[in-house]
Amino acid sequence: MERGVKECCGLNFKSVSFKELFLNKTMLFAYLLLAVGVVGWFQLYGLRFGHEFVNTHDLVEAGGAHATAMAEALKEQIFNMHHIEEVPRQEPWGIFVAQYTYLLYGGSALIFLVALAELLGLEISHKASAALMTLGISLALGGMASIASDWGNPINIYWMILNPQPQSGMWMMLPLYSIYIPFTFIEIYFLMTNKRELAKKLALPLVVVGLGIDLAEFYIQGILFQLNEPRHLWSDFSGLWIYFLLTGALSGIGFALIYAGLALKNKEWYSELVAVLRKAGIVAIILVALYETISGLAGLKEAPFSTMFYGYVIVGLVLPLVLFFAKQDFLAGILIAIGTFSARELFVYGGNAEPMTNRFGMGPEAFSTYNVAEIEKIVYESPHTMEVLVIIGCLGLGIAIFKLLDTLLDVSNQPH
Repeated sequence: MERGVKECCGLNFKSVSFKELFLNKTMLFAYLLLAVGVVGWFQLYGLRFGHEFVNTHDLVEAGGAHATAMAEALKEQIFNMHHIEEVPRQEPWGIFVAQYTYLLYGGSALIFLVALAELLGLEISHKASAALMTLGISLALGGMASIASDWGNPINIYWMILNPQPQSGMWMMLPLYSIYIPFTFIEIYFLMTNKRELAKKLALPLVVVGLGIDLAEFYIQGILFQLNEPRHLWSDFSGLWIYFLLTGALSGIGFALIYAGLALKNKEWYSELVAVLRKAGIVAIILVALYETISGLAGLKEAPFSTMFYGYVIVGLVLPLVLFFAKQDFLAGILIAIGTFSARELFVYGGNAEPMTNRFGMGPEAFSTYNVAEIEKIVYESPHTMEVLVIIGCLGLGIAIFKLLDTLLDVSNQPH
């Protein structure tokens, strides 16, 4: 065993000082992002629980029965009550959900791709899989912090246990992630453990089950959005889970290229890893472009969605494809990361932009319930500054989680 390394439960933990663990350059950068997020969280929860108008008790006291219904909206939203949509028209989703789908789907798809590479027996996967899976789960946890910020009162999550609603996509996320997160860490454990014989025996079953869980996650996420009937971008097209998987894979490849360019350049297998990621990136871009062409999900080109649309298509698809052929992979990864966030914004805000209903059985019609005086063709509310600060903090959380695991377990140097 190397000097400065301690074994526990079959894993090698590095002996590092407090400064090396918490005060390295990457952690300081993460702290900066988290500090930005703390400002946003302070404003957000201060508004929710401290402001006299937003405070549920004061609101109910002032507004009577109508206000009571408003106070119960979150619980009903989570549990798919029959008299209210999965996400009510009065509370459209915004940038918290965009960030959630960006980091969670990107991280989850990266884990899926690594597991698939393991199943196919790609040689490079044996060298980089532990690091890339750890990166994937760290990003996913950052995304979950974003969606937790979107809950009106996080304490209400206990109702998901006391009042199970398996017909609800919202509720299905509880058992899904209760299985998904621990299982991903189990996969990482067996990629890194010193118990090699046991790891070899369990490798194939773990990979197969892991792939199944990943696919189930994207399928449930597709159901979650498709249950929201007023949103034609979410309910008019089948196979949303395929869209989430493809675009998530593209995001994950972008994250992996950025990580490889920053942390793995000194590895003798760096060029091999980047070559595989480049090929995967080209395939992902082509498949995403085909899906978008067939489904028309990215069809909102007019203001205020033009920046999102062109950011997605040009920055996220066209330019990275050109850069891949020019073998400028690190820059391609950066542009993919930027462009796929625009894709998530376009999907979430675009889905909320045209509230629809088919109450007369004659096709969708505009429905004026966004607290606007008249029916509008496009409804859009730009994110508040505090929301932007929060999503920056969530990214910092994902970076901090990865760096802590990397410092303790040295995942960047864990070929198996």
